[in-house]
Amino acid sequence: MSKRQHPSIRRLPQSPAEQDDAFVAGVLTFSEWSSQHRQALTLIGITAVLLVTGGIYYLNFQRSLRIQAVNQLESIHQIISISAVEDAKTQLSSFLESFDGTDQAREAVILLARLHLESDDAPVAISVLERADLGLRDPIGIQANSLLARAYEHQGRWPEAEDKFLEVADRAEFDFQVRVALESAARVRRRLLNYEGAAELYERILATFEEDDPSKGLYELRLAEVLEVRL
Repeated sequence: MSKRQHPSIRRLPQSPAEQDDAFVAGVLTFSEWSSQHRQALTLIGITAVLLVTGGIYYLNFQRSLRIQAVNQLESIHQIISISAVEDAKTQLSSFLESFDGTDQAREAVILLARLHLESDDAPVAISVLERADLGLRDPIGIQANSLLARAYEHQGRWPEAEDKFLEVADRAEFDFQVRVALESAARVRRRLLNYEGAAELYERILATFEEDDPSKGLYELRLAEVLEVRL
């Protein structure tokens, strides 16, 4: 008994002539479909060209913007080096408006805030940093929030300074950053007469050192000082 062929299975052309006929039929079918959908294909082609062209333009624009930002920020650094601080502040403010969203703008935020803080203008430094809200996801963010904590401390906003220093310590990547942040938070606690809290932070600092690290001595001394005052 012969095996039946499933009706849904089409027989493939076997001879070269049949294969040629199938190819021609396919071309004709596609040509007919293309004629019926010519307008749609034209729109798809135009859209694809626009997307590619737009993508290339955007990449070139971003590259040009980044180069301009780097060059201008370097120029501002040179202005600061000759102590023209007020001029540098003005140019940094304009820089932030022109290059918002670039990595260089994030650096400019820190630089502008630092200049204001060094000029004893902590409220403006705080405003610059809070408005930028650089987060704590990378070294620039860590640096910005450390500076913000210092500005809070400079203005006498002790609880906010302490909280920000501790936040930096929890998110910092390197031991030296953790130590600086914890030491600053301990300084704030001592100012608030929270000696027990300061002792806790010095103990956290000591835990970041190797057992035989001579640098531990300074923090062991400070821990002893606050423990003595607490008693």
